Amino acid sequence: MKQKTVLLVILCMIFLTACGSRSESVTVTEASPWPSHAPGATPYVRLEIENNEMPASEDTQNTADQYESYEDFINSIYATEGDLYAKKWELAMFKEELPQDEPYSFAVHTNAMLTGSDTSDDHIALAKKFAELGCEAKVKEMRSVEDGKEYIAWVTVITTTPSHLWEISSSLGEELHIEQLYKSVDIRFDTVIWPEE
Repeated sequence: MKQKTVLLVILCMIFLTACGSRSESVTVTEASPWPSHAPGATPYVRLEIENNEMPASEDTQNTADQYESYEDFINSIYATEGDLYAKKWELAMFKEELPQDEPYSFAVHTNAMLTGSDTSDDHIALAKKFAELGCEAKVKEMRSVEDGKEYIAWVTVITTTPSHLWEISSSLGEELHIEQLYKSVDIRFDTVIWPEE
């Protein structure tokens, strides 16, 4: 009985230690350059949908009904800088919280890439566009097998300073979605296919 009591006390101490308070301050370090309040990766999942129409959930529909137009609804979520657009909080973080002259890695997507109608050639062309504009650029690939079927996905990664990003943002020639390169995405997309090493 004594051993069970001691074991229970030890487990309670471990549990209480793990429940310590978290600091809400913004921290930027070399190992983790993004502010600590940035969420973990929310990887996008390709959905095979007929006619490329996304099914609207009831909550999304109710939220969308509060706006006069779909454009107003989208503008309530995203903000733009030149040809780039991002979630409002994320773009504000890029502009206001990151040191503007230190390089960071960003994931960049065309609208076609976000709907899953992309190829590795599309990503390479996008990476080359950014390389020509003075950014370090690469295309990474992820392969997985589910139910015996192989899936391949790509991500275009650019590394540049935020200040340089704003300089080139109006010369991209198309709307591009930009987000921070989440660590879990960087790990999952584990093979660089361009430039070839």
